[in-house]
Amino acid sequence: MTFKTLFLALSLFAGFFLVQTVQAEPVVQVQNSSQSVTLDMQNMTCPMCKFTIKKALQAVDGVQVVNVNSDTETATVTFDPQKANSKVLIKATTHAGYPATVSQSK
Repeated sequence: MTFKTLFLALSLFAGFFLVQTVQAEPVVQVQNSSQSVTLDMQNMTCPMCKFTIKKALQAVDGVQVVNVNSDTETATVTFDPQKANSKVLIKATTHAGYPATVSQSK
């Protein structure tokens, strides 16, 4: 064996023992819970209003699903409660020209 071959073999052998062992940390998944709220909308005067309301609500961080019903003048919103809440949703629709309140179950 030549000196280079011996040196390479010893280097590789030593590398196995000197390399720190890396252990993967367990992945903790947080269940993504969602919450839904129905908003009673004001100022809905035409069928196109629902598109403006939907766009305003979808711009809120954490909003997952928006359904606007122009017949009942309501918007049902599903969102991540860690990122949004009903006050933020109402603020978004109000800034778009459509004040809202949380619908009371009838």
